[in-house]
Amino acid sequence: MGTDKVIKAAGVVGLGTFLSRILGLVRLQVIAYTFGYSAITDAFWIGFTLPNLLRSLLAEGALSTAFIPVFSEWLAKKGEKEAKRLANNVLNILMLLLVVVVGLGIFFAPWYVPYLAFGFRKIPSQLGLAIKLTQVMFPFLFFISLAALAMAFLNCKGHFATPAFAPLLFSVAVILSALFLTPQFGIYSLAIGVVVGGGLQLLFQIPSLIQRGFGYCPALSFKDPGIRKIGKLIVPATVGGITLQFNVLINRVFASTLVPGSISALLYAMRLIQFPLGLFAIALSTAIFPTLSSLAAKKRVGELREMVSLGVRMVLFVLVPSSVGLIIIRGPLISLLFQHGAFLAEDTVMTAEALVYYSLGLFAMGEVMVLTRAFYSLQDVFTPVKISILILILNVLLNFLLISPLKHSGLALATSLSMITNGAILLVLLRRKLKRIEGRKILNSFLKISLVTGAMGAGVFLVIEAIPIMIRISLLKAQIAQVCSGIGVGMLIFCSLAYCLKLDELRVIYQAFRRKKS
Repeated sequence: MGTDKVIKAAGVVGLGTFLSRILGLVRLQVIAYTFGYSAITDAFWIGFTLPNLLRSLLAEGALSTAFIPVFSEWLAKKGEKEAKRLANNVLNILMLLLVVVVGLGIFFAPWYVPYLAFGFRKIPSQLGLAIKLTQVMFPFLFFISLAALAMAFLNCKGHFATPAFAPLLFSVAVILSALFLTPQFGIYSLAIGVVVGGGLQLLFQIPSLIQRGFGYCPALSFKDPGIRKIGKLIVPATVGGITLQFNVLINRVFASTLVPGSISALLYAMRLIQFPLGLFAIALSTAIFPTLSSLAAKKRVGELREMVSLGVRMVLFVLVPSSVGLIIIRGPLISLLFQHGAFLAEDTVMTAEALVYYSLGLFAMGEVMVLTRAFYSLQDVFTPVKISILILILNVLLNFLLISPLKHSGLALATSLSMITNGAILLVLLRRKLKRIEGRKILNSFLKISLVTGAMGAGVFLVIEAIPIMIRISLLKAQIAQVCSGIGVGMLIFCSLAYCLKLDELRVIYQAFRRKKS
């Protein structure tokens, strides 16, 4: 895909991600409304833990990471027929492995669930419910893994819309199950919704698969060169995913030594960080990955460098102003979203403190996603994995150093500093690998973006400070006005100054969306 198509694809994925996050929030609200916070909902979340963890770690993580570059290589070098044969081979092997994994997950649930829910051992009925819910929901892994493979295939074929909107069906299935099946099945209605939702994500993509030339055939060979390549990439990719999950766990362990509410403050702050991260960085890295893989397979190194440079600069263009904006409007934003009921003003303060330090590393979190995909496209999974292990060690050391003076905010700062280091190392190593990476162009964009962001930040600060003074309205209305005007004024100032300074990234976005489909 060309530059404009990558940006359009990122926009489609971003829209799908946005709607998925909104519907996910509704899903949580429906679950809370239907079941509240109780022993049975705790049992449900424990039951969903392992299938969902395996989904993120293997299906949507390692599998996509390994499949996309190899499939792109087969398309480029061996043609459509061999690439489709490889896809079918992967599909059949995956189905066999999933049947085994799901079967083992269901059979051994009575033995491993007690370790996932250690506190449930005092309440046998709750533990028994968690075991049964785990067994009911484990087939979700089968459907969602096949859906992830379908997504990878479609992305490689340049189609992003169907995979981007498919996750909406998961939330819809859970919501409808909670609303209509609860009288008959109780908490099991949620488990049914989870499995049905996974199946719908797969079924929704099948018409698009057929339209893009996928046809099923019973190919099955573990000795196929493509399968071997994918197998070699999956192992380190899985290790990288485990490292990420372990990092989250370690941070929670550190936070558990602080005052009550520290873990929640970090969790809520990270939720806010994940919004711009998911809306753009994840969307861009998803859209750019197949293109990078295709360019790498065709040995078009010059275009690969340009595409990586564009990805890095686009992340800076969106996430640098986003981080400053979050810092400035953090107070009214957190109060508006969360400060209701048992969520008190002091909770807002703690969350705001964490948000400031997480925001400092927001751009680096996005850069790591793009740069990691660049290494994956070159079928180099080991380099990002080795760096992630080093960064994990660095994060632990920074946690020890910063937790005492800054408390929970120190843990957020440790994460940001670690991610900045991660991004810097990846950038240097990728530059060595590609010989050059348009470093001056990236630096020039960063300086211009920083200048424009500084002016934007000053304007937003003045606006949100002036609203309570100039307009006498209720606190809630003031918060809504501050957040909405802050975002609106910020975007207006940033885009206007970016246009005046002729920022290339703004031009790329404008040209991508103004062109009519050919």
